[in-house]
Amino acid sequence: MIKVGIIGLGFWGKVLLEYFKATKGCEVVAVQEINPEVEKEIDLSSIRFYTNLEEFFSKEKMDAVVIVTPPPYHITPTKMAAERGIHVFCEKPISATLEDADQMISVCKKNNIILMIGFKHRFSKAFSYVKKNMNRLGKPLWAMYAYPLWKIDDPGWKFDEKGTKGIIVENMVHAIDGLRFMFGDVKRIYAEGSNFIFKDVVPPDSAIFTIRFKNGAIGAIGGGCTSDRRISQEYLDMHFEKGIVNIYGNLDWPINLKLLLREEENLEYHKFEGSDGVREEIIHFIDCIENNRRPMSTGEDGRKATELALSVIRSIRENIVIDF
Repeated sequence: MIKVGIIGLGFWGKVLLEYFKATKGCEVVAVQEINPEVEKEIDLSSIRFYTNLEEFFSKEKMDAVVIVTPPPYHITPTKMAAERGIHVFCEKPISATLEDADQMISVCKKNNIILMIGFKHRFSKAFSYVKKNMNRLGKPLWAMYAYPLWKIDDPGWKFDEKGTKGIIVENMVHAIDGLRFMFGDVKRIYAEGSNFIFKDVVPPDSAIFTIRFKNGAIGAIGGGCTSDRRISQEYLDMHFEKGIVNIYGNLDWPINLKLLLREEENLEYHKFEGSDGVREEIIHFIDCIENNRRPMSTGEDGRKATELALSVIRSIRENIVIDF
């Protein structure tokens, strides 16, 4: 039984707490959250609650921690965990800066610790099915990914110029990683963006950008805080030498898949009910610990996605093409 601690109990931290509690092979033994009022809001049963991070690590014996704090605060618990021989599941983005990402990767490697980044799209059944059928599809040609986020009332910490630097880094990074997962490493990026919703923050709240991949394929991603929960859907249209793929569904729930092989008559259609990738990525993380395996979403993957997201912002601001 893998003993797990969770750090950060905001909205998504509470969601992950319930997922981990329901996962076979692991036991949530403790949580850490700086706001003491949160303890009254959730059912912890025998799970111990801490407000102090040092106390959390000194008193608990854990095999793994789940970090669900804002990105600028990922580095400290990662270091504390790795130095104690504790594996790390860190929510995306890996960090707010590449310097922090480098340190997180380094300390985990030094201590032979698994560092997995929470890119749930990689683990959704629709994405997994396509990845397993890449040989049938052949060479990637081009793709367009619509990832429209809904308007939020308060930009808060997500749009802190000295912190997370906006929705591109915090949320659109899912689309960036998803397309890189399918098409491979990126050669260059060019972006256009604006502040359509939040006029009093610096980071752009909407962007469309083109990507040239090292294998010659091209892609485009568009998104921003201009949509509405009642209609917001993500849609990924991918074209390959031997086939065409559509993945779509409500935002962050890409459960529908259409796949057409050009030389075959029938269209494949799959609806993977209940698969947003979260349950699958947690099971994968536990399996990696138990069997000493390299995760499918590594610290290096997290760093690359953050590098690309930050490059999108730079391209917008400087009106330049970014080469890698």
